[in-house]
Amino acid sequence: MSTKDPKALSRRELLSFWRKPLESAVKTMRPPAPPEAPAYRPPPLRPPGMLHELLLAKHCIRCGKCVEACPADAIFPLGADWGAAAGTPAIDARKQPCVMCTGLKCTHVCPSGALLPIYSNVDVTMGKAVVDEARCITYAGQACTVCQEHCPVPGTLGFDEAGKLHVVDAQCTGCGLCEHFCPTEPQAIRVRPRA
Repeated sequence: MSTKDPKALSRRELLSFWRKPLESAVKTMRPPAPPEAPAYRPPPLRPPGMLHELLLAKHCIRCGKCVEACPADAIFPLGADWGAAAGTPAIDARKQPCVMCTGLKCTHVCPSGALLPIYSNVDVTMGKAVVDEARCITYAGQACTVCQEHCPVPGTLGFDEAGKLHVVDAQCTGCGLCEHFCPTEPQAIRVRPRA
């Protein structure tokens, strides 16, 4: 019968013993994982006459006068999740677009100059409509003129020889009426703010 010293270590145990502190040291030396990048959120659609996005947060005093003046209730203040832009005016075209009201009232009530007065609908440059060809039923060979019927600027939305919808960017005001009335879900035409 062999008597083994209870304090003696086998070669394997000895190597394992020295390796364990090394493994824990290596783990502590690794740099931390980089933080996840925040999800990209496109800038909001702004009311007519709005200053450039970079100047807006500085000039807008968040008084709400443009919200009150909008006859269509299209303008609302952005929530706290928008950071420095919180409280500034925006439009969600799918819910309620700008109706290009006579006199463009919101542009004439701003006391801070964040909204500049506009006197004619053709001078509005809120954004531009973009067609998602994969969703637009005219690209699937079906007839649809809903967006064109609601566009306040004649000639902005048209159709090519094959009946496919196209947008004349230079004429588009970005009001969002086309997006609001588009019958597809999600909508096949969306308004993107102009850069």
